[in-house]
Amino acid sequence: MKKRPGKLLVMAAVLGGGLLLWRTGLFGVFPTDRTIVWRLPVSYGEVRRLELQVWGEEELLKREEFAYAAGIVGEPTLKVPLSAGPHRAIANVWLKGASEAVGFQAPFDPRGDEAIVIDLKKP
Repeated sequence: MKKRPGKLLVMAAVLGGGLLLWRTGLFGVFPTDRTIVWRLPVSYGEVRRLELQVWGEEELLKREEFAYAAGIVGEPTLKVPLSAGPHRAIANVWLKGASEAVGFQAPFDPRGDEAIVIDLKKP
């Protein structure tokens, strides 16, 4: 019995297409897990408390709070299921000796990216 290379190519194309759709959440329609990396415009050693929020349209998708005795060592990350489209990242940072938070925010669109770097700027 002869093996037909055409069948193997069709099977590989179907599997590759299925993998692509699975990784991208069907072209961004369905949410897929994304890792958000937060670059804060403050001295990381001065951070004592941190609140991170991810918003989609008018809906809060994820919110986490962190407390640090001696500051943060690296860029904080969150894993959030996101679909393509406009989103907003908000970070509230309490620095050593400060009673009120400093707030930062930035719009972003995850598109097909698995990791999204949010480079926040000082207001």
